[in-house]
Amino acid sequence: MTKSYFRQILETALKIAKEDYEQQPNLPINKSFYFQLLDIKKTVINENHVYSLEDSKKKYPLGIMAIRNFEGYNDFDYKDMLVDISYGISRYPKMPEK
Repeated sequence: MTKSYFRQILETALKIAKEDYEQQPNLPINKSFYFQLLDIKKTVINENHVYSLEDSKKKYPLGIMAIRNFEGYNDFDYKDMLVDISYGISRYPKMPEK
């Protein structure tokens, strides 16, 4: 994984999450995904905050949430993006750019 790929999937997932949240703002999972992704963009990308793997899993449980809530969805890119983002949070500072 590279920083450019991480930012790309984060932006794509953020667009999907925003659309879902705007369509159903009272659905807790939509709100959670959207605000977690916004915070990841702010802290990890913009502010260069470094998280340990343990801390990133505690603060941003979106990967586990995606696996649990989208189980059985084959070829579902959004789920895969969320899992990749979750995996990359603690690794982002040391990723190559390209």
